[in-house]
Amino acid sequence: MKRSTMPRRQLDVLLGAGAALFYLLNRLYGKSAIGGLFLSCYANDLAAGLALTAWLDLLFALAGRHAVVSWKQTVPYLFFCGFVWEILAPLWKPNAVCDPWDFLAYQAGGFLYLLLFRIAAYGYSLWSIRHTN
Repeated sequence: MKRSTMPRRQLDVLLGAGAALFYLLNRLYGKSAIGGLFLSCYANDLAAGLALTAWLDLLFALAGRHAVVSWKQTVPYLFFCGFVWEILAPLWKPNAVCDPWDFLAYQAGGFLYLLLFRIAAYGYSLWSIRHTN
């Protein structure tokens, strides 16, 4: 199985920066220019799931740990993040709302990270990845 030459840390920074840029553009232009329920409610949460997973993998890489390559790693992590933002935040921030669909958007962002990581690391051999450093 051929591995990409792009370092894991560089990929994580690239994916995180791409998600942040998407968030910024969506906040500034996307909602008003294109509209739609997805862009106005869930697209930024999906980007957050991708960015948070890239951040987690970057921290793992800096610590010399195995890569984040499985839903078994992303689902609990993003569920915890969603719990903080969707359940706890409304307790102390009056304008915050709890939206259960945001949990799904965070998870979708984590799965998008896994897909992009596998494509970048191994080309289109998506289902045979193993732990890497």
